[in-house]
Amino acid sequence: MPKPKSIQRQRRSLDQKIADLQAKIAALKEREAQKKAKADPALRHAKVALRAIDKALAATEDTGTLRTLNAARATLGECLGVAKAEGGRVRRSSGEISNLGDALLIYVRNNPGQRGEEIAAAMATESVTIRPVMKKLIAVGKVETKGQRRGMTYAAV
Repeated sequence: MPKPKSIQRQRRSLDQKIADLQAKIAALKEREAQKKAKADPALRHAKVALRAIDKALAATEDTGTLRTLNAARATLGECLGVAKAEGGRVRRSSGEISNLGDALLIYVRNNPGQRGEEIAAAMATESVTIRPVMKKLIAVGKVETKGQRRGMTYAAV
């Protein structure tokens, strides 16, 4: 049986070792902070309030109420630091998604032929944020596309 080739390992420099250790320390501190936050009863009640606001947003169609609930949700989420859900994604209510859809449609009508990255930059958000909403607008038939992948441009129908 032939002898397997030995793989030469790269030695890490002192700076790389320090950076790795600092990353581990930061991860441990974050994990500990999450454990403390889960044990805090005030945080649990605030999360319940956040879910209640989400349900209210889904149930109402009044624009004034939507605006007020969105503001309350944003404030509560910022105070708690729970705007991010699992996987690092931001959890949005159905009201926020519909508002983003309306804003996207208006922007695409006024600025046809722009790529997703350009639209996201103009709306001061990320392309990851607008992508699922844009897909819904395409599926409904309000927006059409030309091109593929990163060269895809959008125009209102």
